[in-house]
Amino acid sequence: MTRPTLLLLALVVLSACGSASRPAIPPPPAVVATPAPAPPPAPIDPADRPMPLDARITAGTLPSGLRYFVLPHRKPEKRALLWLAVDAGSVLEDDDQRGLAHFVEHMAFNGTKRFPKQDIVDFLEKSGVRFGADLNASTSFDETIFTLQVPTDESALVDRGLQVLRDWSDAVTFDPVEVDKERGVVLEEWRLGRGAGARLRDKQAPVLFAGSKYADRIPIGLPEVIQHASRDALVRYYHDWYRPDLMAVIAVGDFDAPDIEARIRREFASLAAPKDPRPRPQVLVPAHAETLVTIETDPELPTTGVTILSEMPHRPVATPRDVRRLVVEGLYNMMLGLRLDELTRQPDPPFIGAGSASVPLTRSADAFSQSARVRDDGVERGYAALLEEVVRVEQHGFTAGELDRAKSQLLRSFQEQVKEHDKRDGRAFAAELTRYFLKAEEMSGPEAELALTESFLPTVTLDEVDAVGKLANHSRVLAVAGPTRMTVPSAETMLALTSDVAGRAVAPYDDTPPTTPLMAVAPTPGTVAKTNTLPAIGVTEWKLGNGARVIVKPTDFSNDQVQMGAFSPGGHSLVRDARYESARFADRVVAEGGLGPLDAVKLRKLLLGKVVSVRPFVGELEEGLTGSASPADLELLFQMMHLWFTAPRRDEAAFSAWRARETESVRDRRLSPEIAFGEDMALFTSQNHLRRRPTTPEFLERVSLDDALSIYEDRFADAGDFTFILVGNIDLATLEPLVRTYLASLPSKGRKETWRDVGVAFPPGVRTKTIVAGREPKSLVQLDFHGNERWSREADGDMRALADVLRIRLREVLREDMGGVYGVQVSGSISRRPRQEFVVRIAFGCAPENVEKLEQAVWDEIGALKEKGPGPAYVVKVKEARRRSHEVALRDNGFWLRELTRAYEYGDDPLLIPDITSELEGIRADRLLAAAKRYLPKNQYVLGVLRPAPSNP
Repeated sequence: MTRPTLLLLALVVLSACGSASRPAIPPPPAVVATPAPAPPPAPIDPADRPMPLDARITAGTLPSGLRYFVLPHRKPEKRALLWLAVDAGSVLEDDDQRGLAHFVEHMAFNGTKRFPKQDIVDFLEKSGVRFGADLNASTSFDETIFTLQVPTDESALVDRGLQVLRDWSDAVTFDPVEVDKERGVVLEEWRLGRGAGARLRDKQAPVLFAGSKYADRIPIGLPEVIQHASRDALVRYYHDWYRPDLMAVIAVGDFDAPDIEARIRREFASLAAPKDPRPRPQVLVPAHAETLVTIETDPELPTTGVTILSEMPHRPVATPRDVRRLVVEGLYNMMLGLRLDELTRQPDPPFIGAGSASVPLTRSADAFSQSARVRDDGVERGYAALLEEVVRVEQHGFTAGELDRAKSQLLRSFQEQVKEHDKRDGRAFAAELTRYFLKAEEMSGPEAELALTESFLPTVTLDEVDAVGKLANHSRVLAVAGPTRMTVPSAETMLALTSDVAGRAVAPYDDTPPTTPLMAVAPTPGTVAKTNTLPAIGVTEWKLGNGARVIVKPTDFSNDQVQMGAFSPGGHSLVRDARYESARFADRVVAEGGLGPLDAVKLRKLLLGKVVSVRPFVGELEEGLTGSASPADLELLFQMMHLWFTAPRRDEAAFSAWRARETESVRDRRLSPEIAFGEDMALFTSQNHLRRRPTTPEFLERVSLDDALSIYEDRFADAGDFTFILVGNIDLATLEPLVRTYLASLPSKGRKETWRDVGVAFPPGVRTKTIVAGREPKSLVQLDFHGNERWSREADGDMRALADVLRIRLREVLREDMGGVYGVQVSGSISRRPRQEFVVRIAFGCAPENVEKLEQAVWDEIGALKEKGPGPAYVVKVKEARRRSHEVALRDNGFWLRELTRAYEYGDDPLLIPDITSELEGIRADRLLAAAKRYLPKNQYVLGVLRPAPSNP
């Protein structure tokens, strides 16, 4: 019933309620004009109706305005993702708060009503939750998102996780002492992010976001604000924007949905609705008629690039019509991207790489962009070539063959989403729900999206896709950036070039699809000489007639995935030093040439619409293959495996194009102080070994196509010493004939090879190196302990546990107590090849003036660990984190591929893979004390420090 009809009825009722003083005789009826009936509402086209939320999701809103979304999902098993999404980011900051949106996010981990100071992190780590991996947060222009993953096999942990989210929502305490300590941490995050990229962003943002508040609200903020802002300014931002009407709780995991919904409602029931809330503004990016140009250089920028952006108001993705638009734009960008990629394969390519994309720029703006990475002296040439391809589409459109292949690829991706729905990691769904809440982005479920795509994809025409290029008619920004030595064009030159290319008459694109199959005739099958099974871990071993081994583990961890790896001992360690350059890039050179009868471009066209990938590698100590495929494309996977052994292609043009691209990629790389530090430390820790030299243009010039191909063919000439491992959704009866046909038929020479120790070794004793580079007030510290050590499962477990303890303790001291770093990286390993030795690496970034103080703090903690060992709490944290991560890993194909590869590579017992009982029992304070004494020697380490150039401000 319409509102006019309701109003008319109300008037009739009121007129019928006469007063008692009126005469009994009714008055003569009044003559009232009958109003014309209101026109019925215009019917809504079904294509414009919002798509319904996936029925698997439970959604609700509490009286306070807080929304919640609950999705039961069993990947990973026994885990729940509990996220808090806040519809507020840096663009809402007042002028005195620049950087405080991000600072507030930090303070949520530094004390709440029920979790004072560091109790949140401490409690969760004792429950096996890893800081950074399972517990984290992020702040952007428009939103702040807190992410937490907790085990669900202990009900109390789920409740405590929700308590953490509840406290984040309105009970952050902002303890003044903790605020001052955290200033240093946030400043170090700002410092860590400084460099050429940040300086470039600071210059480009005012152009990219011209006339908008986004231009001066970069989330990391201003260091002077971070350092001096009052606690009241932090609290003001928190009270203004952390409120229930701007928040959602998102729960995805292995749980009972009604139970989790009840827990959320109970935990957040007391959250009060805001009184007189501050309006949440929508910040716009104004349109502009003229093309805005930004051309910038920086002495530390290692690449040169050019981008043209066409900005437009944000287009929602809520209805079937929106989804169709998204698909059509995706087809355009895919096909244009493939054409651009072909240009990089020319002997003298106009650019190193290029692409096209439609992306959200901010909450209120989208952008349609084409970009290219070009030579320092080739900005104009690369930009012209990029635009010319856009013009080619405008004048001639795409071809029917291109569209058919792109549709096939797109449809296959939707189909794969449906097949893998129950096996996808829950983080993907939590992220989708976050976008649904923050951006009203549809989340109807993969089945509905596939059905919709299947219904309209056949009706998408070439004209419709070709028209996507008209998006470039919106507000344009042309951005050029490169190192100081870049040949800098003027804005007038670039604008004139834009007009010139737009007026050119260009030839149509020559679409040459593959006309021959990848493998016309299957090879004569070989034999499976021996079969062995390991029922305890579900593994089958086949020894083939040509000597190769095949290890198979069928799993149900993914519905549409088979992962593959293959290895053989040797690698380029067997190649003499004079041929090292060609050996190092042998796999890359061969892969650029295509496979079998198809060059790289035709091979890629053939594979569109397939889910399959195989790549060869020639490493220092072994050669092999890596790959994956859908079960539906398993035979194609095996054909490619066979051909990488028997039919690598020699392609002179592809080689020339590869070398040209690679040369430009490395030419300016060392302008980055971080890259220069990493490369110099690799040389220093290897005593300047020939095979640890960084790649340079001169290095690449010594790579020979014929030499690389010869080395590759030699490494893959004998399949008899290869081991192939396949893990995933595999049917053994289907797999065996493929193994016999494509693997057992591979050539075998009966060679007995192993790798060679090429002599890369740490320098003895204590060595230190200072590297001076960089304009920013930023230092990097790298401390490597090393020494001989015989590998054993026990020693390996001790080493990993020691690294975990150090990582936690150094984070607490250097970050939380001292405020001197944003993070500390700690890794530990014991290698078995080419020699058995241990390495423990500690690395962090900091202010140059704090290097010595932080180094001393590291040495103090190492000394305390070597004297007293870790406290009981650290043993609990490390043991629980190891146990919990192993639970998840056991249901992952990648984990099993890695562990089976390691077992068969080193001759370990694969039956030990699932059982880490002995490792957990070995995580004890006494063993960690002994490990610290052994693996952190004060007389055997390398210390490297990056310091900025002294002349810099």
